[in-house]
Amino acid sequence: MKNSVQNQKKELDLIDLLKVLLSKIKLIVCIALIAAFVGSALGAVITLIGKRDFGTQVEFYMSSGDPDSRVLHLLASERFAEKLLLDENGLPKNMPGADYDAALKAKKEADAAEEALIEAKKTAKQAPRELAVVQKTYEEKSRAYEDIYNLLSVYQGAGDKIAETPEHAEKIKNYEALVEAAKIEKENAEKAYYVASQKSLSANHALEAAKETVKNTKKTYEELAEKILDVWRAQDNNKEKISTINESVEYKYLDIDQSDKNSSEKSNRQFLVASISVPKDEELAKTLLDNLCEKLPAFVEENTESTNSDEEPECILISTASEIENLAKNSLIKEIIKYAAISTIGALAVACIVVLWIGVKEKNEDEEVEEYAENGDINAPLV
Repeated sequence: MKNSVQNQKKELDLIDLLKVLLSKIKLIVCIALIAAFVGSALGAVITLIGKRDFGTQVEFYMSSGDPDSRVLHLLASERFAEKLLLDENGLPKNMPGADYDAALKAKKEADAAEEALIEAKKTAKQAPRELAVVQKTYEEKSRAYEDIYNLLSVYQGAGDKIAETPEHAEKIKNYEALVEAAKIEKENAEKAYYVASQKSLSANHALEAAKETVKNTKKTYEELAEKILDVWRAQDNNKEKISTINESVEYKYLDIDQSDKNSSEKSNRQFLVASISVPKDEELAKTLLDNLCEKLPAFVEENTESTNSDEEPECILISTASEIENLAKNSLIKEIIKYAAISTIGALAVACIVVLWIGVKEKNEDEEVEEYAENGDINAPLV
């Protein structure tokens, strides 16, 4: 019976543990405040010095197209990251030589062919409209000639008595003159219609020829450029740059919270957002921003399928005032709070465990002293 009472004395309930914590509450609070201060300082140092990510966001508007995940996949590829490192001709910078000169010449020829194709498209688009106008005029002149000719035939078929009158003879003469004039106008309109038809046909032939020229010149340029790029890609520093750029930009469609997602989904996907975040290299971030603004629209237009055959896909830069910023400064308060919270929670946990351990140990020692005193043990420890 006595042993069971002694065991109960040694057991500590939640109230006893709470009393132990409350007895050291000032110490625990001090430890928590110190941990919060140390954590805040550590978060500020890591954020401002250790992290130092530079970047910004750039927005583009996509019209007359059908944006989908395929476009995002292409933008996130290493091939597009590679394009951001190349010069305006799509060739590696600072690589002079015969191959480079030949590729540059081919690029100029391809560009000239592209301009000629644009003009050929305009002409081919305008020629049918002009032909339709000339055709309408020709049809009107033909009907006018037929109407006057029919009237002349009516007067020519009049009876002998009417035909002998001077008035009838004068009318016949006038209508013959009108028929002759209408015939000349009809022939002129017919010639104009023939010329317009030939022009429309020539415009179509010129368009097909321009397309073929673009195809050939572009193929020649791509073959020469690929030869140079294979050597350029094999260099380790260029592989590292491509990988860094590929990891430093994130592409997504603008997310707008609206009640009706089905109706707003298509309109939201018309806005493309490129988020730049380059670690520790502000110059690379600035270069990346400039190249994105310059090259992304053309790349998207080239790889977007048009929903309207009469309109070409178009990608327009709408973030005209984007500047590279230190992203760490923007998240400084957030990081300080995060590190302070982690440090405080960790310090509180450790402090509570240590205080409870010491408190339990002291209480057990006190109970042992009382037990020895009750039993009259001469070896009882002295307090």
